[in-house]
Amino acid sequence: MENQEAKAFQLLNLIELHEECQEFLSPVDYKRLGIPMYPIIIKNPMDIGTIKKRLKAHYYTNIHDFIADIQLVWDNCKKYNEASTEIHQQAVFLEKQTRRHCSKLRLPLPHTNKNIGNDDGVLEDFKNLTFEEKWRMTEAVRKLNQNALEKIVKVVKEKCPESVETMETDKIKIKLDSITREAFNLLQEIIEEYTSENLPQKRPKNE
Repeated sequence: MENQEAKAFQLLNLIELHEECQEFLSPVDYKRLGIPMYPIIIKNPMDIGTIKKRLKAHYYTNIHDFIADIQLVWDNCKKYNEASTEIHQQAVFLEKQTRRHCSKLRLPLPHTNKNIGNDDGVLEDFKNLTFEEKWRMTEAVRKLNQNALEKIVKVVKEKCPESVETMETDKIKIKLDSITREAFNLLQEIIEEYTSENLPQKRPKNE
């Protein structure tokens, strides 16, 4: 990697020259942006700023890992954001420019992920849901009582056992990015049932 480090820095500098790169210079602040689903869907977040810090710290042992991290930035963006969004299109543009710069610098070309949204072959159903559906599901689950949560865990265990992970603290973690549409619809029914049961009763109007 030592003999290619100068080219690696040169590649990052070329990428940063593109105006479209501004959104990718630092980690995604999903809390500030109000997108709590981001760390659930994106398992390995990456950004250009982090890559530059790693390069300066001699983190990379070979040029291929360095190139792979750059590609990961674009892949993550394309995975989380719909193709019609500006940020997705910016990632596509920067991906093409990265390949062009790599070719000119005689660096290995990035290995593009043609199966974005298919983490290790899991079902794509949840990826095909709209952002609003994902958001509402996340917010609704947070408000459920213990009985409703137990029902949800039971449904997911039956329909998508690979989506349930038992933590060291014996807590259950549900990986929503691998849930099926069928299971999602069942969870919606549970949430709606709970919500209707807990709606405040309207007081009768005084005659």
